[in-house]
Amino acid sequence: MTDRTARASGWAEEQPPHPDDVRAVGYGPDELPQVPRRFADLPVHKEESGRRDFWNPNLSAPEPSMVYLVDERYLYVTDKAGRVEHAEGWLGRLPSEENADRRNLYAQRQAGKPDRERSDDGGHLFATSFEGPGEAINLTAQARSQNQPVKGSNNWHRMEDALLAKRVAGIQVHATIAVRYPDGTTERPSARNVTLHHEGRPPRRSIFRDPKSQRNRET
Repeated sequence: MTDRTARASGWAEEQPPHPDDVRAVGYGPDELPQVPRRFADLPVHKEESGRRDFWNPNLSAPEPSMVYLVDERYLYVTDKAGRVEHAEGWLGRLPSEENADRRNLYAQRQAGKPDRERSDDGGHLFATSFEGPGEAINLTAQARSQNQPVKGSNNWHRMEDALLAKRVAGIQVHATIAVRYPDGTTERPSARNVTLHHEGRPPRRSIFRDPKSQRNRET
């Protein structure tokens, strides 16, 4: 999004990242994400995310034990089962009227199957408002109580709203997400662990747990 578009949308111009944040994560918003050392031996795929009716098949069915660099913004790492276990990047920003083509409703409905619960949504790791891809690589099953607004809850949705407010104000934010699974095969995560860097503050770490599976799966 250009500064002119930002101003027209009522969004502040982008601020430079805080130097302490850049040092902590190892790269800035205008640089390619760096592959964490523990994943350095994995092959790297460079991909561009798709849009409505033109989704990227490589991101819709990611391969096991791979690093994916998407749109030169977000980095994803898959485990031996092809599930995303690590994701990171500097958050982009898009006004709602510009991100509709990034929303892949089919992929959201399929996320986490066959282990998805009836009370789950297809939840983005990086929201479309942060220029997150619409493909499966950026989606997991997520409890609706995390993905939707819940009064009085410090859930995932509330965190996204807080981060969006920072991005509207032009504040640069880096997020690292560790996706946790209860075993080596299930497609439904048990938690998302998030580390945030912004404004040179000490890193903020949060754990967003999904309720334990009740085996009330969608078909």
